[in-house]
Amino acid sequence: MADRIARQGPRPDLILCSTAMRTRQTLAPLLKRLDGPAPPISLENGLYLASEDALLVRLRAVADDVPTVLLIGHNDGIGQLAADLASDGPADALAALRAKYPTGALAVLRTPDGPWSELKPGSAKLLEFVRPRDLTVT
Repeated sequence: MADRIARQGPRPDLILCSTAMRTRQTLAPLLKRLDGPAPPISLENGLYLASEDALLVRLRAVADDVPTVLLIGHNDGIGQLAADLASDGPADALAALRAKYPTGALAVLRTPDGPWSELKPGSAKLLEFVRPRDLTVT
């Protein structure tokens, strides 16, 4: 997934990551593959096993000058948050997202223009849903 994000984006302007070892192990290869300086990274205890509501509260606190955020967290919260936010997008991707958000999956969402503080369920468009099994090993 790190290769996929580094090659195809979106490149994060801020990374919010749980302090858990597994999430930090997910983050490490991405940082090695990103071109240029690493974006700001916030390792946060509050993201550990956070509910979708807690994750939404955290996203609403992101500064308005940050266009793209990568959130690295845990299920069930992160999968439910992605499903709650996505109201539009490719039907097959939406169905897959709502069926199961496996470990290591990536949901790319376009949020509405405006401040992060106004982010709400149903306000985003799912651009892509990539599961580890969807990736080809090269």
